[in-house]
Amino acid sequence: MVSWSEDDSSENSHQYADSASDEGIIKIPETIDDSDFEGTEPDVLCNDHSLPAERRVAFQGIHTGRRFFACAVKEGRNCGLVEWVDPFWPATMENALTKLWDKYEECRRSKIEDNLESSFAVHNLTRQKIKLQASYERLVEDVNGLLDAQEQRAQLERGKMQNKPDESKLQEKYDMLKNLTVAQANVIRNMKLKLAEEKIKLQAHIDELEKVAEQTKLKLNGIKAILDE
Repeated sequence: MVSWSEDDSSENSHQYADSASDEGIIKIPETIDDSDFEGTEPDVLCNDHSLPAERRVAFQGIHTGRRFFACAVKEGRNCGLVEWVDPFWPATMENALTKLWDKYEECRRSKIEDNLESSFAVHNLTRQKIKLQASYERLVEDVNGLLDAQEQRAQLERGKMQNKPDESKLQEKYDMLKNLTVAQANVIRNMKLKLAEEKIKLQAHIDELEKVAEQTKLKLNGIKAILDE
């Protein structure tokens, strides 16, 4: 805390803030906690309630760091700032505080703007996320629909295959019948060849028997001729 001489303190200790007021009540500036200047001041009473004023330290604009007394009433009508303890800062100090607070306000506005931009960005990203989520859900539904349709087609194909005779088994039966037919044809052909051979042999045997019979007939006729003589 800046110290002042006894003359300056006594001369300026009870100066009021030159801020706007409502119905004669001087508004209390923003404050900051200071353990060296807190509690109430028994010798200083507030204007409307005549109660001991509260010790405070300003933290606003060119009054930053100045101590003052203010009404301590928390509920109901507060009669505002009672009196300043510290005088106004020198002009150089006030200029420095003004620049610092202007810089602070500029940073605060910039931060607010950044927060607004971030909020808009988050809002837009949230909307895009919602749209993407909706698109993803529709895509999942479409994929599930395609999978269901494919499964239904597969079930239909399996049903057709179950109702349709097994081509491999039919081919096996066909080959078996074909082989049996070929075998039977071979047997019949072989039997025909054998029968042809037997017929030839039988015809030769018949021809030989007929020849023997003719010779026997001739012999019998010779014997009969002899007997007839």
